Amino acid sequence: MLSVSASAPTRIADLGGWTDTWFARSGVVCSLAVWPGVDVTIEPVDGPSGVEVRLRNYDREWHWTPGTPAQVCPDPLLGACLDEGETPTGSWALEIGSTIPPGASMGTSASACVAVLAALDVLRGVPIDPPSLARRAHEIETRRLGQQSGIQDQWAAATGGISLLEMAAYPVGQRTPLPIAPATIDALQDRLLVVFLGRSHESSAVHDQVVDALTGAGPDDERLHALRECARVGADALVNGDLHTYGATLTRNTELQARLHPSLVGAESRAVIDAVRGNDAAGWKVNGAGGAGGSLTVLAADADARRRLIARIATVCPESRVLDVRLAHDGVKVDVRGA
Repeated sequence: MLSVSASAPTRIADLGGWTDTWFARSGVVCSLAVWPGVDVTIEPVDGPSGVEVRLRNYDREWHWTPGTPAQVCPDPLLGACLDEGETPTGSWALEIGSTIPPGASMGTSASACVAVLAALDVLRGVPIDPPSLARRAHEIETRRLGQQSGIQDQWAAATGGISLLEMAAYPVGQRTPLPIAPATIDALQDRLLVVFLGRSHESSAVHDQVVDALTGAGPDDERLHALRECARVGADALVNGDLHTYGATLTRNTELQARLHPSLVGAESRAVIDAVRGNDAAGWKVNGAGGAGGSLTVLAADADARRRLIARIATVCPESRVLDVRLAHDGVKVDVRGA
């Protein structure tokens, strides 16, 4: 029988985040997909009917049986994915893991969802369709589970690359891969660093406050307009190979997030920003929606400056650590073994 493995990248530097939401109604996001992502394997095993779910990062196992409501599963997102993906009959094991720390604000939940759906599609003989995967993964989080979610994480996981995602009307997105010169891609790879801030991201009450405020303000709120503009300016800068402007736009976007609510740029983020501030850093961006914990993307002035920044962060913010990431030129990928 077939054994299927799938990997979906995560995302960083999401310029224009918060505009890809139902309350913004329309939005623009420019982000970078990166590896490592989330890895899943589904394979046949001896045992009771259903799926033995194994989460490496949480050292947790539980059994899913067809027809089980997602909301009563220990991990509702995975329960919903197994139901949505029409898991074949029989006994299966689903293993999920990532070297990205849980709660790093890099879209790992969306990556897990996309990877599971892709693996199940291939297991059933269905061709991989990245836009469809992105839409289905988003619907699982929002319609099936009733959670707040923009659309960008699912698209980054499904399609990868350096992209401009335009949302004319929520939740319909149109992705444009940006034509980046090889020299610019090499420079980005040499200069980017992603800093995990020492603890998992926490949002809850702060994010609810922002959603309530923006819902009341409406889609024409000037802060949302400014965030949309950051995405377009950042995308143009990347296409033009202007990493100075790109770095400044990362910083500008972070300042705009703080205008949505000061706590969206948490104390850990501010400590790292203070540590890297100066000529060695071209800019920085709180990854994801922001809040306590999570991660921060920093664009160094050059490769030598990157090495100095890493040393400085280790000294000034020892609770943080730099993650080893590389740009993901492609989205979810699947490997099949057996016959």
